[in-house]
Amino acid sequence: MIILRMARGISDHAAARIMEWFMLAPAFGMSVAFAVSPTMFSTSPSFTTLSRWASETTWGTIVLACAVARLAALIINGTFKGFRLSPHIRFAAALVGILFWSQWTLCFIQSFLAYNGAASPIVAYGSFCLAELINLYRSGSDVGHDLGAKDGRR
Repeated sequence: MIILRMARGISDHAAARIMEWFMLAPAFGMSVAFAVSPTMFSTSPSFTTLSRWASETTWGTIVLACAVARLAALIINGTFKGFRLSPHIRFAAALVGILFWSQWTLCFIQSFLAYNGAASPIVAYGSFCLAELINLYRSGSDVGHDLGAKDGRR
């Protein structure tokens, strides 16, 4: 019964939350990449700054936590319609996502400038930052709509 409820709730909101679902892919993907390539940082000078901040295992754990937080937020959002904190949880997940991807992008910028790293990760991961800004805006708007309905303004 709960599985059917979750599936229905997720499918009902999937189109409106497509960018949030999309951002699960790079987060889970990077956690898998770290798991299967524990020496990733030694392959390119582009990873120099990332390796100075934390190990592959630590980065993999952090990005997996970001993905799990996002997945939980999306499942809660679709499954429990009466749960008023749902947009707040989605906003928090988007905030965690942008904090992660912005730090990640900054590391690639520094590696590009100081260690002869590649410029392409800056563009790719910078795009993830833009996607998370969109997610912040959309979930923040939902928080605002929810507050307006609660105060009788809607």
